[in-house]
Amino acid sequence: MTIGIGSDHNGFALKQRLRLFLAERGEKVRDFGTFSHEPIDYPDIAVAVAEAVQAGLIQRGILVCGTGLGMAIAANKVPGIFAASVADLYTARLARQSNNAQIITLGANVVSTELACAIVEAWLAAEFRGGRSARKVGKIRAVEGRYRREAAPVLVGA
Repeated sequence: MTIGIGSDHNGFALKQRLRLFLAERGEKVRDFGTFSHEPIDYPDIAVAVAEAVQAGLIQRGILVCGTGLGMAIAANKVPGIFAASVADLYTARLARQSNNAQIITLGANVVSTELACAIVEAWLAAEFRGGRSARKVGKIRAVEGRYRREAAPVLVGA
């Protein structure tokens, strides 16, 4: 399994630590950036990771920004992606077991480095349960399908 990881400048330090944590576990990691503390817009990183999951280039993704919220919102705009913002072990496990989330997002200003590593470990160990959860995930995918269409061009000054 290849895990993609990415952050904005607010999550850079935590991303770096998580990248090392994953490597120490023997995981194959693809780093999507950012590669410094220089300001960067989190949607650029979130969409790159989400598109790599969608294309099958990576199997899971971890995104880090200040709160984890913006990354989740941006990643979830990519069709077929389930990104969950998590801040504890329970929601990390359930993000995978009940929601089949391929991506988790973390807030560098919300969780400690130790908790972030434990969250990642719990999420990676969890497997999708299927059953009633599969029916619910299927309903979410059906809603997404109803709204899927080519994006309208953005008009300057609109």
